[in-house]
Amino acid sequence: MDSILLFNIIIKIFWSLIKFIVIILCFLNFNHNKIEIDLDNELPPEYEKNVNYYNYSTDIKPIAIYYPEFNNINNNYNYKININQNYQNKNEKIKSQIELAKSHGIYGFAICFVFEFNSTYLNEINIFFLNNKEIKFPFLLFWKNNNLNNLYNSIKNKNNNENEIIHIIFEELVNEIHVFMINELYIKIHNKPILAIENSLIFDNTKLLILRKEIKKRGICDIFIIFPFENHKMMNISQKYDAIYDLPKYEFFNNSKIKFHISIYYGIIYKNIILNSLICDHILFRNSLIETNFSSKGEHLRYYNPEKFYVLNKIIIDWTKKNYNRTKGFFFLSSWNDYENGNYLEPDIIYGYASLNSFSKALFNLSFNENNYNYLYLNNSCIIAIQAHIFFEDLTFEIINKTNNIPFKYDLFVTTISEDKKKYIEKIIKQYSFATNYKIDIVENKGRDVLPFIIQMKNIFKNYKYICHLHSKKTMKFSKTGILWRRYLYNNLLGNKDIIFDIINDFEIHTNLGMIFPDTYYNIFKGVKNFESIDFKHHKENIKYINYVFTQMFKKYKIGKKLIFPAGDMFWARTEAIYQIFEIKFINKFPKELGQLNKTFMHAIERLWLYIIKMNGYYYKTIFKIY
Repeated sequence: MDSILLFNIIIKIFWSLIKFIVIILCFLNFNHNKIEIDLDNELPPEYEKNVNYYNYSTDIKPIAIYYPEFNNINNNYNYKININQNYQNKNEKIKSQIELAKSHGIYGFAICFVFEFNSTYLNEINIFFLNNKEIKFPFLLFWKNNNLNNLYNSIKNKNNNENEIIHIIFEELVNEIHVFMINELYIKIHNKPILAIENSLIFDNTKLLILRKEIKKRGICDIFIIFPFENHKMMNISQKYDAIYDLPKYEFFNNSKIKFHISIYYGIIYKNIILNSLICDHILFRNSLIETNFSSKGEHLRYYNPEKFYVLNKIIIDWTKKNYNRTKGFFFLSSWNDYENGNYLEPDIIYGYASLNSFSKALFNLSFNENNYNYLYLNNSCIIAIQAHIFFEDLTFEIINKTNNIPFKYDLFVTTISEDKKKYIEKIIKQYSFATNYKIDIVENKGRDVLPFIIQMKNIFKNYKYICHLHSKKTMKFSKTGILWRRYLYNNLLGNKDIIFDIINDFEIHTNLGMIFPDTYYNIFKGVKNFESIDFKHHKENIKYINYVFTQMFKKYKIGKKLIFPAGDMFWARTEAIYQIFEIKFINKFPKELGQLNKTFMHAIERLWLYIIKMNGYYYKTIFKIY
């Protein structure tokens, strides 16, 4: 009897194991056969024709960093770069570059060079800048001195001490550069020729004094030496330099306290905003960076965004104006022609003059977009819906105040969680709102702002062409940051009529544009190094829910590695680009509100918006209008 019972138990275990293996194999095969979708649907910048800004003027003096070595490359490093390939010679090319730079308000070039005992890039520049009298374009020299230790080691011997070797190197260096410094076009401060030096960490006071001494031997009283701010070692105020210039890839500071390191556009803009309020003991020249990288195929520039470049320059120019007495209006641009890294102002065959036009608009305080819209037809019928989930009713007026900036007819839809909140909200809407029609629904307190959005709009979203989703965001755990984050989102979506005109204009012009939302708020990036996307390793706790939701809508597909999304879950969208979200069948699976930070369907949907519009054939666009 015992043996029969044991046999039956073994058989049951065996069959259970077989079933388990079959289920696993089916699951693996199920996922293996799914098509992975990648988020490559950000709306790319468009080609722009050249705009001449000769008729505008300013006291600000932007200096573009210039790399002579790239003039030796016929196709400018990458086959996609450079519109004009038909120069007769390098002099003609440089002359054309200067004329273009001047027409866009660039004051001069900071010419980069690497000093060697036998050759530098200065030979060709010498011939051009010193011999072409008709070219009236200011310039200064930017010494890329990372090879200084190599120069030192190449002539080091037992008979010379360190200072004697440095004297030899600097004597040869000054032989090369002094002829430029006495030129009438060379850029000076306090009547001292400016010499920018790339690496400060291999310089000490002794080397600086030796360099100044060699300069004086050539009849130049003194030079104005500037170094980049690199790290805390720069804060030794006894160093004998005259000023510092910031490089966006390096750390920033406040009275010797080092700020966190961020290196791409959101961080660069954020650090420049912070720097505007900081105090620096030194004369500081700001530096604007075109932040891009070549795609893996070299066919386009990743991160490239002319509007963000415009915003960055506005911030730097405003600061330079406020500090004009110290900076004399100078700031740097990185760069005119760094083709190798994709950081160049020069026009190319993909984006044309987009970078130069964006820069000039900022320099001359012009709007980024031309406000010549004629969309009166949008008021013939109401095609815009605003949906706001208002949990915190004390924010009702703030929301209504922003929606009143909409210059078109719109209907307002509001959800809240109680009758008392509804009465309070309705009183404010009746008194202050410009909405054509409004509707307030009471919903259960679950699904945060996502489920109320779905429930309220699921049967009526097709009546509208565009929809803006908002909610009364407070971020209770970080209340101060939460307030700033909410205002940042509201302002970039509904901050004024021009912003809303720009948004609707983008949708109307680009019929393949499905969603517009603000860049992730820079204040929540503290300590984060990867800003391009938030991938699985940062949100692995949500993956189970993300995959479930996506599978319900698109059974044959799976999401890729990127989880770029509108952080804060506020956006404008074309309704037909997100229609599947209003057709989901698992509404009863949303949890009640318990203050969850992750692992819910609302967090999953927030991270899937761009995948949904991608599946419907649409692009997305991020905006950064007001900071």
